[in-house]
Amino acid sequence: MHKLGGVSRRGLVAGSALLGFGAGAVNAQASFPSQPIRVIVPTDPGGAIDGLARVFQRAFEQTNALSQPLVVVNMSGAGGTIGTRAIRDAAADGHTIGLWHDGLVTSRAMRVVDYDHSAFEVIGATGVAELGIATAADGRFKSFHELLTYAKAHPGEVTVAANIGLPVHFVPMRLAREAGVEFRYVQAGGGARRYQSLVGKHTDIAMFSASELIQFGQSGLASILMLSEQRSAKLPDVPTAKELGIDVTSESARIWLAPKGTPADRIARLRDAFRDAMRDERVAKQISDFGLEPIFVEPDRVRADLDRTLAETLPLVERARQIRR
Repeated sequence: MHKLGGVSRRGLVAGSALLGFGAGAVNAQASFPSQPIRVIVPTDPGGAIDGLARVFQRAFEQTNALSQPLVVVNMSGAGGTIGTRAIRDAAADGHTIGLWHDGLVTSRAMRVVDYDHSAFEVIGATGVAELGIATAADGRFKSFHELLTYAKAHPGEVTVAANIGLPVHFVPMRLAREAGVEFRYVQAGGGARRYQSLVGKHTDIAMFSASELIQFGQSGLASILMLSEQRSAKLPDVPTAKELGIDVTSESARIWLAPKGTPADRIARLRDAFRDAMRDERVAKQISDFGLEPIFVEPDRVRADLDRTLAETLPLVERARQIRR
């Protein structure tokens, strides 16, 4: 075999092939994204999830972090499942992603859909929302303790405005179970509709994010319970469930998803872009303005949290399905 400078011709050819492959891989990564990235938001325009998506749309436009713009596409309906199904079924090339929350697993638990977070690549989460319980400021209950006392004496009479099958339904169910009371659940819908149900005196309580509690607190609602480990800095006068001896905590991460099978290097590129954007003080402030703690949650923790949510939800499903009927 002929050798050039001590290197065989075959070895030189093989080495050149490897170098060519490596260059191709680098170029493939560098060429992503090659078109605008579609962001599917499973809500109507104007809500908190939609607003958060647009924070990153603006941030990436200003920094050119991905070299291509984000294009927000709203696909509301069916408790978010129209949008999540569209994310799942999109081409797994990194050019379609989506933003949602832990309703992804409660919808699966209720058999509304036949998939959960395992059907997606998890990019990460950009912000975590504290959750709490509110009632009408001029309603019949002035505290959650007062409400529990009444509920224990009158099973099934305290009504909860819910979106059946989503966390705003299941978390109050967990509260009732741990407190030893029975609530009655009424389908209301999203946050604005639950707010209307309370101020219209159609129902007694509902669950909201901290930002919604603050927003609606200016127009007729009163926060009576937080579901955080400690009192919220945003609502320091509102007791936690743990303070009342009810071992229930809950929070809601804002989770970025991609279709299963999206190449790992493209997921990493997206993840780095979101993580880097959150280091910008302006972006962090905008996220805080949505009532979210501005932290980036890595995918392993997101998956573990969703696993736990699913495990906490499944024991309640039979009861929830009876309510739904």
